[in-house]
Amino acid sequence: MLSNNIEISVHTDIGKVRANNEDSTYINRESKILMLADGIGGHNGGEIASKLAVETISKYLTNQIEDNIIKEIKIDNYLLQALNLANYKIRIEGSYDPSLHNMGTTIVLCIISESNNLHIANIGDSRLYIIDIQKEKISMLTKDHTLVDNQDREERISKEYATKHPLRHILTQALGISEQINPYLTNCKWHQGEYLLLCSDGLTDMIYENEILDIFKNNYKKKCDQICKSLVEKANNNGGFDNVTVIVSRRNA
Repeated sequence: MLSNNIEISVHTDIGKVRANNEDSTYINRESKILMLADGIGGHNGGEIASKLAVETISKYLTNQIEDNIIKEIKIDNYLLQALNLANYKIRIEGSYDPSLHNMGTTIVLCIISESNNLHIANIGDSRLYIIDIQKEKISMLTKDHTLVDNQDREERISKEYATKHPLRHILTQALGISEQINPYLTNCKWHQGEYLLLCSDGLTDMIYENEILDIFKNNYKKKCDQICKSLVEKANNNGGFDNVTVIVSRRNA
């Protein structure tokens, strides 16, 4: 289970503009699963899609657990299978109701192995960062699936312009939108003293990465709950144009 040496907190807010909150989260301390989804779609489709995604993926992954441990050699395969199952279920659910047609959701999730390796997967533009206060470094470990990000990778636009590009919110991938998905998966070591940040684009659209790092630096002596609240407060103060959701965790030992 998530040991006493790992602190974790989650905070979500509707923001200043939206009528409802379409973000969903899931934390399982026993199996060390962290997950965040940001729904898209008209009416209440986004909210339904994000909830269905976290419910489907969490149920699938926890069913693979033996004695509260997912065998590390199998984690990446389980992540792929869980994401494909969620994609299928969202598409099926959307086909029953015309008002839910083309509903979908982004997803970012992380499984922490017994050896403190992070197994990370994402689809869309919800992100996972590692923050190292000692090195004053913030590292994004996920890849955005957006039209602008694709252009940026091909060096057609600068990173600075990408943050202001009028098409920056157009997703090239999301759960439920198309029959086939190609999630981004990666692994890395989680070292003592480092923070994890999982967040929806309601945070990253409102706050630059260097500002996120500053909030962690200014609050590193405080609990993760206070860091979560400070991040959400900053996003809302900067406009709060979207729902904002953050999960913050720190490995203390």
